[in-house]
Amino acid sequence: MTVRPAVILARLAHLGHALAQLQRLRDMPLSERADAINRFALERALQISAEAIFDVGHHVLAGRGLPVPRTYREVIPALTRAGVWSVELATRLEGLAGLRNILVHDYVEIDGAQLWDLLDHRLGDLVSAQTALASIEELGEHGA
Repeated sequence: MTVRPAVILARLAHLGHALAQLQRLRDMPLSERADAINRFALERALQISAEAIFDVGHHVLAGRGLPVPRTYREVIPALTRAGVWSVELATRLEGLAGLRNILVHDYVEIDGAQLWDLLDHRLGDLVSAQTALASIEELGEHGA
């Protein structure tokens, strides 16, 4: 298999849209955070962001002929070994797989305050992941 730029670019566009919505949520007045619709929007945009990062990661690894991780938790370290991003970024992205699993499977109560805190302090990490994925050599001039 080879890395298909069109596949990656489509998923990165989806990620970009989710990140833009997260930015809108972060910029809204604090008084609006208690609204259930905004909380659902936050959860969904975080889920989409995580899914897109893992989807692109799987595609890049498979396309490069590297082992494809069996779990989401293994994707971030595999991308680090593949030179997609730095160890420092990988460290900042630790926990993304667990968050994704909680959001997707809804098997534990999610603390809304923690999600808003994540948005306030870690949105840049998701943006950095997007930038790194958009900068892979296979995208050439189509990427970042």
